Amino acid sequence: MPSVFFGSFSLLWLLGSAFWLWMLYECIRSGRQGQQWIWLLIFLNVIGAVMYFVTQWLPAHPEFVSKVGGSFGFVSRQDRDRLWQAEADAKNIGKPTQFITLGNLLFDQKQTEKALEAYQQALEQAPKNAKALWGAAQAAGELKDYSAAKDYLARLLAVDPEFSYGEASLAYGMTLYQMQDTDAALTHLQTHVKSWSSPEAYLMLAEIQARQEDTAAARETLETLIIKVKGFVPFQYRKNQHFVRTAERRLKALK
Repeated sequence: MPSVFFGSFSLLWLLGSAFWLWMLYECIRSGRQGQQWIWLLIFLNVIGAVMYFVTQWLPAHPEFVSKVGGSFGFVSRQDRDRLWQAEADAKNIGKPTQFITLGNLLFDQKQTEKALEAYQQALEQAPKNAKALWGAAQAAGELKDYSAAKDYLARLLAVDPEFSYGEASLAYGMTLYQMQDTDAALTHLQTHVKSWSSPEAYLMLAEIQARQEDTAAARETLETLIIKVKGFVPFQYRKNQHFVRTAERRLKALK
């Protein structure tokens, strides 16, 4: 028992120290409130870090509140007001734009089924609206209704094959993959990578090829991925370098 207690205490101490260092760094970096908060952080330690996080850091990062808070069912007052206004606009004006805005807010707040309903209402008026089709596809995919997601994406690609710089095309390939429609996914991804350098597409394509025991093709696909990602500008490379590591591991695993 004592060893368990002290082990838990050590873990809590490490987490608290890491949180305190993070808040101290953020305080120094932002220069907020002069030296006042720095001294409070030094003297109050973790308590000061919690105070800084709640009163200073969170208000300066509303996107963090929306994204993370929404995952736990927490919605900020600002987001509630925006949702209330969007619902009122959808009811009073009722054009596709209002329903799409409402769907986007509901989707961000993890109210996925209601978001899908909003997108569907937009599509009733404008069946070829690309933004509504994209929103509906994302919502259906989140709900694991891959058949519906596939339909929305197919309609979207018929309207705009290059929607969101190939993101819809990638999502279509991923949906086919999720549906285990291997042949269709293979054909689509082979076409997709001719136009878009999506690391995710190359990895899926290589996995399908490896499962079909086409080792040579899988190896070529993975090697192409590595070359393309290493050719990205530095910022993009740092963002995508984990795909390179994954591809290198899979290359080693290929017989």
